[in-house]
Amino acid sequence: MPPVDWKQAIERWRSLPEAARTRMRRDRIPLNVAESMALEGEPVDLETMKAELMRLDTLADTSRPASES
Repeated sequence: MPPVDWKQAIERWRSLPEAARTRMRRDRIPLNVAESMALEGEPVDLETMKAELMRLDTLADTSRPASES
């Protein structure tokens, strides 16, 4: 894949629907946390972080009032 100019990358990001940007940000949380913890000398397993995010998503889905579903 050819290198992408940073301006093109920003334009592409901004052209995405808000829902897609939100999903992409959320999907990066486990990796960001794992990398941050590793830098602090307290490494955590990336798969553990992904599983925790999925668990929290499940809890959020089950705790919504019926009117929001």
